[in-house]
Amino acid sequence: MTDGPFRNSELSGRWKRYGRDLVSDATSQNERTAQACHSMLGDVDLAGISELLKGLKELTLEAQMDLDPVSLAESIFDNHIKAPLVDILQKHLLANLRDQMDSAVALDEAIKSAANAWIGETKNRIDEECIRARDIGDMTKEEYAMSISRNNETFSLIDPNALGNALYTGLKNTFRNANHNREGLDEGPDD
Repeated sequence: MTDGPFRNSELSGRWKRYGRDLVSDATSQNERTAQACHSMLGDVDLAGISELLKGLKELTLEAQMDLDPVSLAESIFDNHIKAPLVDILQKHLLANLRDQMDSAVALDEAIKSAANAWIGETKNRIDEECIRARDIGDMTKEEYAMSISRNNETFSLIDPNALGNALYTGLKNTFRNANHNREGLDEGPDD
């Protein structure tokens, strides 16, 4: 199965590679985790989210003098990209600020909460792709059981703080370096 179990899916090349990694005994757990993180970062407008987070970081400095940090945060969100991950971040940050949390702590906690939610949603999406691949015959029952187990392990090992830091810095290849040394004759570059 050289094309991998997700060959007939609508997933990006990064996720198809992750699917191949799920059924490959030659891929370590650390390599699968790095590939999952790299694939997640490839799914979002990293530059836009990084810009938003930097604007929110500035808010933490200004909020000390502002009487209404919630309105200030809302105006920053209004002037930046709209995306599902950003919506999750906004909900968590505004809730934290409404709870009178220090703005810097509120932002850090919101980033971590958003990253955790993103990890969970992505894990579930890949589980669904494994089910679909099994149902259409791209994955055997044994590969399916192994893939679900490995997917659970992989996503449980993702550090939400590291993922949040990658969102803040905007460096999409943060996690790719762990996989860089495995490219050989059978492995090509990511898309």
